[in-house]
Amino acid sequence: MRRSPLIAASTLLGLCLASSVHRHGHDYFHQKRHEALLARHRLEICSTANATCGGTIVHREPTLIQQAEQISQTATLTQTSAHALTSSQETPTTPLTSPINHEAAAPSPKPAIPPAKEAAPAQKPIAIASHPPKPASEPAETVPEIPSSRPSQWAITYSPYTQQGNCKSFTDVAANVALIAQKGFSSIRLYSTDCNGLFTVGHPAITHNLTLILGVYIPEDGIPAAEPQIQEIIDWATSPTSPSSPNNSNPNDKWKMVEMIIIGSSSLSQSFITAPLLATFLTSSRTHLRAAGYTNPITTAEPIPTLLTHSRILCPLIDTLAAPIHPFFDPGITASDAGKYVSDQLKVLESVCQGEGKEGGKREAWNVETGWPSRGSANGAAVPGWWEQKVAVEAIRREVGGGRSVFGGWEDEGWREEGEWGVERSWGCGHLF
Repeated sequence: MRRSPLIAASTLLGLCLASSVHRHGHDYFHQKRHEALLARHRLEICSTANATCGGTIVHREPTLIQQAEQISQTATLTQTSAHALTSSQETPTTPLTSPINHEAAAPSPKPAIPPAKEAAPAQKPIAIASHPPKPASEPAETVPEIPSSRPSQWAITYSPYTQQGNCKSFTDVAANVALIAQKGFSSIRLYSTDCNGLFTVGHPAITHNLTLILGVYIPEDGIPAAEPQIQEIIDWATSPTSPSSPNNSNPNDKWKMVEMIIIGSSSLSQSFITAPLLATFLTSSRTHLRAAGYTNPITTAEPIPTLLTHSRILCPLIDTLAAPIHPFFDPGITASDAGKYVSDQLKVLESVCQGEGKEGGKREAWNVETGWPSRGSANGAAVPGWWEQKVAVEAIRREVGGGRSVFGGWEDEGWREEGEWGVERSWGCGHLF
């Protein structure tokens, strides 16, 4: 279905104030994260299926990308646009097979950087290209919806790093998770599998009856750096909850506590990957996760204008809509207006997939990162400060957006660059609950 220019224009006029993502000098951290990931798991990248790496003969199974490409060559991809998906030129990597170390978090010189919060306004609305004709649709798989009747503080983001950017100890993470549960949250969002977070966060989450929103982070290096995270998630979910409890090995036990998996976080808007490559990775990841027993929603997270631009390709591949919604980066929004802003943007997000993909494009919409900075410089009427943060967070909780929003983050993050308005380190809001 071709999107009406009138609808597109009116929608984007309300979105252009939150359409771009500034990287704020995070390229260095992205590179270090990938280096740490490779070192931690002793990965050796080879360009052939059977190659000599570091003096060792290695036999390589097809990677997720290779398997996806084989599928795309032999079957019609009904979930994508009529344009053929471009083949990946990335160097293949080996899926992780090493066991998770349950004793302590693996050291990491620099954390995996979640993308900087939605930044300054784009001056011109993004033009949406006309959609090519739709391919014939196939019967959609049945995916459980996330319950909409959430309390006013559904979830909070959590990064298992110290203020210096090192991995927290298991004891410190467990104490944080216990406090998150005590404050009334029912779920925790992780951006990646760094710092052995599946175990250090997941184990205490089980203890406190919390669910998880897991992330697969796609850095500037692209899909090869993200592929191992899919295998890490599968290995964690299908292993016993505790090494000392071999009878507690039903993989469905841990899959049930994963209510959403977000593959990529603003990777398109930061130009770390193209839409066709993301579509290929979503398709292959879904195949592996479903085969391993995961049945809940799979999606990607991008700012709303990015989702609109690529809706033709992405909508058939995602089970729910997810976007970061940050009122602070609209210079016309005050802290007291934050709740209405989030509520209005969620309504726009709900319309992104209208007429696209399965079930006529009907999707639940979730704000997967929101909040207000406690210090920094003003962005027009949006003024950071400890009082303004309290006002903004309370406003979001009062509005319909509260039960459908992930507050970010649990605490300030001293390892970040401060960014354009000097606010990147000061989004921690766990103390307000």
